[in-house]
Amino acid sequence: MRKFETFLILSFLTFSLNNFAQNLNNQLNTISANNDMMGASLVVFCENGIIENLVIGKSDFARNINITEDTKYRLASVSKTITAIAIMQLVDQNLLGLDTDISTILGYNVRNPNYPSTAITTRMLLSHTSSIIDGSTYSNFIEAAVNNNPIPNLSEILTLGGAYYTSGQFNNIKPGTYFNYSNINYVILGTIVEKVSNVRFDIYCKQNISIPLGIDASFNVNDLMNINEVAVLYRKTSGVWTPQVDNYLGVQPVYNNLAGYIPGTNGGRFGPQGGFRCAAKDLAKVFLVLMNKGSFNNTTLLTQASCNAMFDNEWTYNGNNGNNYYGLFRSWGLGIHRITSTPGNDIALPGSTSMFGHTGEAYGLVSDAYFDTLRKVGFVFITNGVGIGYQDNNSSIFYTVEQEIFNAIENYGNINNCTLGVGIDELETEVKPISPNPCSEFINIPISSSSNGCLIEIFAMDGRKVKNIRIDQGETRIDIKDLKNGMYVLKTNETSYKVQWFVKN
Repeated sequence: MRKFETFLILSFLTFSLNNFAQNLNNQLNTISANNDMMGASLVVFCENGIIENLVIGKSDFARNINITEDTKYRLASVSKTITAIAIMQLVDQNLLGLDTDISTILGYNVRNPNYPSTAITTRMLLSHTSSIIDGSTYSNFIEAAVNNNPIPNLSEILTLGGAYYTSGQFNNIKPGTYFNYSNINYVILGTIVEKVSNVRFDIYCKQNISIPLGIDASFNVNDLMNINEVAVLYRKTSGVWTPQVDNYLGVQPVYNNLAGYIPGTNGGRFGPQGGFRCAAKDLAKVFLVLMNKGSFNNTTLLTQASCNAMFDNEWTYNGNNGNNYYGLFRSWGLGIHRITSTPGNDIALPGSTSMFGHTGEAYGLVSDAYFDTLRKVGFVFITNGVGIGYQDNNSSIFYTVEQEIFNAIENYGNINNCTLGVGIDELETEVKPISPNPCSEFINIPISSSSNGCLIEIFAMDGRKVKNIRIDQGETRIDIKDLKNGMYVLKTNETSYKVQWFVKN
């Protein structure tokens, strides 16, 4: 693409982003009202950055706190992708093998009692094909991991004779051959992160994911800078909004069972399966890293090879090789839900033939984070409660409120231009506004610090240069009375101001 064509696209998109965002915001308001939504965050991004960042409603109903761009949510199962990133970082460092028997990592024998000679691997855990499932004692085990002192060892639920062990913790199917979505897989993975790194799971993720990306997000709520930015999660019962979790009332919770905790004992204490708290805009940064094959905005979390491995097909439903959860899960990678866009099943953006990401649901919250590597578009949607309950629909297995959001992004988001590689962060750093716009006789051009002045070029929409002028620094007025009515593109060599469109009328 010629340089001028790039400038032209950027200038036009400045106008488009503002108008599309307004339309999408209107749609979000309508969807929120129709579904009696407590609150929500919606972020849309292209491969080069965020293009729309919208919020609505309350993060704390009782204290009348509005959701903002900095509101953090307990993300539920979207957290599993964060855990998968931590695992793949260790793979990148050659500290962990995807196909290593997890028994050798954990230090005790983990076997499906029906297939005692078959090793269970990290790859199987990431792809939910390990045959380990959430048995009848899982909930009690997790509650004990969070609240008991001392915290029970993970072996107590995985090995014969353990206090929480039951043969129902395993499918009677050979490991590696059958998909069954399971939270305990990621509890084990969190513990593996600790075993390999010798660092507590929440600390590892903060040091190796949150801090490098410059985001205030953590598996430990005590790490967050402002407890008042944590959204309360709600369900509406008998017409009353009822807090379900994270109702801290502005007070940091106190946990007494971490003193003396030994990394590798039980990573489930920190919720690797669902406990990551993060703002939607910051979660988008994580998924931008994945979308860009490991790096974004000069920060690298993973190698391209690891990202490719996460996206690759580890399991695809063939009719009898797994529990597809009514059509929601039809294909899986490593910590990545692979959207196949099968009609009536796993359709996210209607215009995408495939997407990668994760969905989540817990305590009244629903969360979605997906991207399309072909169209170069992605989104994050999070709501902390829907008053009418989560309704089903005929379009896909996603809830109606999710499908309405997906359709709004498709029809009102500025996503058709994502393949051009334009993000709002890029535009905001390169474009300053012309005033007035529209204009009739003059336009004002903000020029910052060039002592030698600045070269201004004005082009018609067909690419013809129609005016060329050099101006001095400062707020400079340009006479455009000689131009015919219409839309024009103005280009400058000023470092902080490259291109903008204007309309003469």
